[in-house]
Amino acid sequence: MEDYFVLFTFYSTHLALAFENNLKSKNIFVKLMPVPRQISSSCGLAGKIEKKDLEQVKDICEEENIEYEEIYKIYENKVKDPEIL
Repeated sequence: MEDYFVLFTFYSTHLALAFENNLKSKNIFVKLMPVPRQISSSCGLAGKIEKKDLEQVKDICEEENIEYEEIYKIYENKVKDPEIL
């Protein structure tokens, strides 16, 4: 089984912060981090979540009108390049 986490990228810092605040208020793990070099983004921040929470987080983004740029699968062992989900 491949070990990876899910990373959301954003168009602005404001959206990244709204993403973080909404998920934390719902007790969902989220960590803001710099966007990895392999991924280009308009904003320098990305939101890391656990893969088990992906569908719930996408639903929250839709409900709360939090626009994200892209969703990536980032492999822990860094052997593979990031994949867009």
